[in-house]
Amino acid sequence: MKRKLSAKTILLYVTYVALSVASGGVFDGALSFGLFVGALYSANPLIASFIYVVSSIAYGWGSLLQAGVRAAVMLMFWGIHKLAKRKIGKLNLLLYLVSANVFYCAFRFKDYFDLFDRLLYVACGIAFSYVAIYVFRAVFVRGLAYRPALDETICIALFTIATSYCFSQLSFWGLQLIYFFAPFAILFCVVCFGAETALITSILLGAGNILSTGSYECCVFCVIAALAAVTTSKLNRFLAALSVVVVDVLMSFFLNLHGEIDTVAFVPTLVSTLVFVVIPTSVYNYVRDYSCGSADRYLGKSVAKKIGDNVSRRLYRLSDIFLSMKNAFFTMSAGHVTNEEAEISIVKQCSESVCRDCEQRAKCWRQNINQTEQSLLKLSGCAVKRGKCTILDVPQTLSVKCDRVSAMLAEVNAQAKVFREYVDRAEQADNGKTLLGEQMGGVSDLLMQLATDCKNRTYYDHDKEKELVERLVFHNIMCVGATILQQSNKLIVVATISKKDVDNALIEKVVSSLVKQTMVIDKIENTDSVSWVNVYLSVKPRFEVTFGVSSVAKDGNEISGDTHSVIRTDNGKCIVALCDGMGSGDKAEQMSATSINLVESFYRAGFDSDVILSCVNKLLSSSGNEIFCAVDIAVLDMFDGTADFIKLGASVGFVKCGDKVEIITSSSLPLGVLEEMKPSVTKKALSSGDVIVLLSDGVADCFKDPNALASVFSNVSLNVPQSIAEVILNKAVKLSNNKHNDDMTVLVAKLS
Repeated sequence: MKRKLSAKTILLYVTYVALSVASGGVFDGALSFGLFVGALYSANPLIASFIYVVSSIAYGWGSLLQAGVRAAVMLMFWGIHKLAKRKIGKLNLLLYLVSANVFYCAFRFKDYFDLFDRLLYVACGIAFSYVAIYVFRAVFVRGLAYRPALDETICIALFTIATSYCFSQLSFWGLQLIYFFAPFAILFCVVCFGAETALITSILLGAGNILSTGSYECCVFCVIAALAAVTTSKLNRFLAALSVVVVDVLMSFFLNLHGEIDTVAFVPTLVSTLVFVVIPTSVYNYVRDYSCGSADRYLGKSVAKKIGDNVSRRLYRLSDIFLSMKNAFFTMSAGHVTNEEAEISIVKQCSESVCRDCEQRAKCWRQNINQTEQSLLKLSGCAVKRGKCTILDVPQTLSVKCDRVSAMLAEVNAQAKVFREYVDRAEQADNGKTLLGEQMGGVSDLLMQLATDCKNRTYYDHDKEKELVERLVFHNIMCVGATILQQSNKLIVVATISKKDVDNALIEKVVSSLVKQTMVIDKIENTDSVSWVNVYLSVKPRFEVTFGVSSVAKDGNEISGDTHSVIRTDNGKCIVALCDGMGSGDKAEQMSATSINLVESFYRAGFDSDVILSCVNKLLSSSGNEIFCAVDIAVLDMFDGTADFIKLGASVGFVKCGDKVEIITSSSLPLGVLEEMKPSVTKKALSSGDVIVLLSDGVADCFKDPNALASVFSNVSLNVPQSIAEVILNKAVKLSNNKHNDDMTVLVAKLS
């Protein structure tokens, strides 16, 4: 597949050709050789060699021969590494550079003074080779969009001095080529990179001219021209170009800049500024906006903030919708037939069905209506409350005068059964509506929290972002951009790094050193390019959690009814949970697994503990399968070390802080027993080295009391959670005479 010839590639070859021609005679071709080595790393090696050899023709056949030998030696080593598929290391490159210059040093040297000069030129050429490699990589490989590292900036400065030195050595029709180059370079830097870069560039260009000619006129011109261009560029770039021409004219008349005053002497500056003026403004705007990642300040972060505000508004609206739905479900679940209303309805139904054709109807329901109603209300009340009434519940006043007591009992019981079925259906419907209402309320709270997070102002540190790129590149980690943002006291660093450097351990160290916090890689995300990935780093939690679990099933069962879970959430919390299904075997395991999966899913979604436990409890209690589960949960905050112990019918838990063991008790019923329940919550502040123990009732029942179990735990000298869990379980099994009367599980978590 053919490669598209990009603007960067064209600019690379144009620059390389111009500098190769200009530097061919400097230091006997040493600088030209350095350019060739730099081009080997950035351009096509064969084309780079051809340009290098051809450009040396202008300096004689001796220069052509030396350039041919140098190019042949470097191409040979390059081909060997290409076949071996290995990169050329810095030390290997130094060896190859020395080898390429052996012929130059040995070919026709006159005396030892001449040999010394040649060795000095070779040293300069080798040093300039490394400079050229860094410059070509920074400017033409990565491009202007990426800020150069400190070492690359130094090499660019040296390269600028060398370029000025080479152009100062050449003249065209008596005109120095430096004046064709310097004005354009100064104006370009003023418009694209700012005043500071332009002033530094003018000094570097002047320094190169001083080294070449020994005169200071050009250096003074460059600095004054830069000052004039910086001052006038705020008004118009054309005025900046005109100011440079004015400086040249004034210095020519008053400081004899070009020697004898002649109109032709102003041609280089005029041509240079004319080229600057002819180039469209859009080109300079493009370079300025995309140099060193500056485009972000116009687009990326401002757009991100606008998107965050829009998303925040939409989330607030969605939150209001779910809150309204919650209120609607709670309203719909209110009110159904009461027991008193049911009793009156049963009495009315009995009077119409049982007493309809009775001979005593007129006497009972006209003369003694109050007595009859009270007797039947008492009888129906017993049926409604207990679900069924018997002959013993019939009031004496009714049994004495009624000939149809058996029929009356049957009708009352039938109507009471219908009412009970209605109540069950109504309660299930109400529970479903209440459950949906609570879930809608939880979703509303979540959306409200997300909306607040999106609305919170995001702070970007542009200076540190630039410094981070420089530091990573300095450590040979290719980085093309970085973002450091802080929102809601949460620090996030995103760096776009070459895929081949993503496993470099220095990434975390460099970022941590810059932001003064310990950062760890949170996730790695692919970009649109196959060569680059986005590395997300977040603040390392103060604590880490290790855990161990030991479990045995009840005798006669292969599966334990106890299940456990240890999960990490996105907000720096660790959820340690143990669920004990009532009973044992497959059914208990299914009960506990269902409960723990529900709890885990809710926590991952970010719901509050109250909403989670209430919803799970309603789901279990309304299932009709008598699913009861004891739940023991420890919610650990990995940043501040606080822990919330949430217990629903669970056995005691323990926290070991140093040599002290504290017992965490529970006073609430298990999940699924009652529709309304309130968990037992205990808050504790933990520190590094503290150990938490959660256990099922099968283990706790083996000990005389919680203090005995706490004594066993306090005497364990082991530090590994798995070993602690095994010791406690083995002690419980030993106390039960090696019998497993119930499922036994010990879950141990340790902060470190």
